[in-house]
Amino acid sequence: MKLLKLSAVHALATDVEFDVVIRGPIKHVMSLMKSLGYDGVEYNIPDPFKVNIGDLKRITSSFGLEVAAISTGLSYLRYGYSLSSSKSDLRKKALEFFHKYIDMAVELDARKVIIGLARGKCEGECKRAKEILRDSLEKLDAYAHERGVILLLEPLNRYETDLINRISEALEFIKEFKSIRLLLDTFHATLEERSVYEAIDFAGSYIAHVHVADSNRLAPGMGILDWERIIYRLIKVGYRGFLSVEARAEPDFEEMLKTACNTLKPLLI
Repeated sequence: MKLLKLSAVHALATDVEFDVVIRGPIKHVMSLMKSLGYDGVEYNIPDPFKVNIGDLKRITSSFGLEVAAISTGLSYLRYGYSLSSSKSDLRKKALEFFHKYIDMAVELDARKVIIGLARGKCEGECKRAKEILRDSLEKLDAYAHERGVILLLEPLNRYETDLINRISEALEFIKEFKSIRLLLDTFHATLEERSVYEAIDFAGSYIAHVHVADSNRLAPGMGILDWERIIYRLIKVGYRGFLSVEARAEPDFEEMLKTACNTLKPLLI
């Protein structure tokens, strides 16, 4: 049994302004990923209420792939729903979406839901935003725990949000809850932490999912990060799971997937 597996983030929408997800016909994308040796796929879903879960599960399994996690950032980019919004109607919709995402994770045997962009921004009041986020997480934590789902809080770089940029900030929240763990993204950590390698050691057993992109947010192997060192550190701290490619699809997503696979596959054990 492999300790680490490889997946990539595929958007279930083609009309989105987000360049670090794969956008293309789902069967073409799944076929390519399978042929390259990927083990799973992470779905970024704008609206969980508009997805036929049965069809999605059948398509994924027909290509022999697992669902690594459910990503939620497109719900924020498309609708503006966030778990820390000062507007109660937007926060209510975000909570409704996340309850549905949790249900989807169960039905798709993924058991992991990501809280990335959809946690929102400070909106000028970081203390208040953190209080609202904490309240939202309390509501979701209980439901996720009942369903056996892990919520993954992802520190993002300062250019995307001003709410939880550092791993230390994320851990302050995570330690309060039963079902919330850390998503470590190598690109964000490169920008916000002193060292991505030291960040892995610091986060340790709290890491429950990993996004991979190189120092320039291109595919692993197209920047300056030492991937053998990263994978060694992850295994050393006890991480067992997916390395999910979330990188800029340049020159196109086919080449991005090939480059990432060629870089990472030989290092996985």
